[in-house]
Amino acid sequence: MATITVKNIMFFMLILKSFILQSVSKQPFWEQKNIINFHKNISNNKLDNIYIEKLWKKMFVGKKRFLSVKKLFHKKNIIITNIDGDNLRLKLTLLNQKSQIKILKYNSIVHAAIESYLRMAKYIERIISLSDFYFPMFEEKLEKHRLPKELKYLAIIESNLNPIITSKAGAQGIWQFMPETGKIYDLNMNHIYDERNDPVKSTEAACRYLKFLYKKIENWELVLAAYNAGPGTVYKILQRHKNKKDFWYLWEFFPKETQNYIPKFIAINYVMNYYKEHHISTYHSSPYKYKYKETILIPIKEKISLKFFAYSLNISYQDLMILNPQYLVDIITPTNTTKKKFFLRLPKNKIFLLKRKDLMNLRK
Repeated sequence: MATITVKNIMFFMLILKSFILQSVSKQPFWEQKNIINFHKNISNNKLDNIYIEKLWKKMFVGKKRFLSVKKLFHKKNIIITNIDGDNLRLKLTLLNQKSQIKILKYNSIVHAAIESYLRMAKYIERIISLSDFYFPMFEEKLEKHRLPKELKYLAIIESNLNPIITSKAGAQGIWQFMPETGKIYDLNMNHIYDERNDPVKSTEAACRYLKFLYKKIENWELVLAAYNAGPGTVYKILQRHKNKKDFWYLWEFFPKETQNYIPKFIAINYVMNYYKEHHISTYHSSPYKYKYKETILIPIKEKISLKFFAYSLNISYQDLMILNPQYLVDIITPTNTTKKKFFLRLPKNKIFLLKRKDLMNLRK
């Protein structure tokens, strides 16, 4: 019993440390110095490299930073940070009963992860505002592949719903695909575009990958662990322990990041379902002026400058790039010699301008 208590305390401290670093030490994801190609002069086909914070801070961030872990107040409402364990266990049980993956279970490590998220109220507010755009599309793709809809929360853990974020290891996009895995799932990359940054295509790829992992492993906790650490890591651990498919039994054999990954997934499920009970506001302006279903894909038939194209349609260049984060250059040049077709995602209410200007043919 003493060993278990010490183990729980160690994990509580480990998770709490990771969230403290996220909420206090690190900049928000849209302020991180990940690099994106972004041009200033349309005469240059190659976009100038600038830090992502210059674009995403302008779109996402207000003047105030995230709440510090030490601050327990938000808009005169007290954020609950010492949740009764029995109450939390009951809520997770109810949530798990509705779940399709049945892994939303209570323990002290999950409890610590939930409290850590609740200390970052402004971060959750921003995630909720971004989810208004992404979640309908995620759910549509997950339903198409007959996958549990709560898997949409993985994207929050992977990228904070930032479609152009890059990890230190080289994983890219909202679902954090490495180049090799991206190519396996038909995410193309070249000097013009990186389809790992395309929210729609990368979500399709993520669904196919998750479906593959579940077919091989048949355990959702270990599928999530494999998504984070790689299937090879999971296979090796299972081989060493006679294929005992129990994440919590095997957790000490996983890398530290993966040990935290499943608790974080359970925690974000809880927070996204019960945030109102913890006085977390939903009022936060979204950078997306359009809903996903208010947009449509159109083919690019001729050479265009994205900056000039935005001007022609009376849409801000910033809004055009938010809807099309896969493009790395300004000048897009379709050719008859390549099989690759280029598309732009545009607001449907701009289509009449396309027809009037005869710039493109609408793809239905």
